[in-house]
Amino acid sequence: MPQPHKGDRHKIPVRPVDRVYRKLEEMRIEAGVSSMSQYMSDVLAVWAGMPELARELNQEVLQISA
Repeated sequence: MPQPHKGDRHKIPVRPVDRVYRKLEEMRIEAGVSSMSQYMSDVLAVWAGMPELARELNQEVLQISA
């Protein structure tokens, strides 16, 4: 089934250390986000001060320390 267009986006290839990836994957699943790409996109949107652009991430669950 085709995915709906999510608008203009940029690709940011990242290669985190295995331990970091495993923790992010655990957090993604716990948050109920459909893919790692969407999870990271949402985390970055919230971190950049634009939570309205987060599509799936439950922002009450996200804890980012300043």
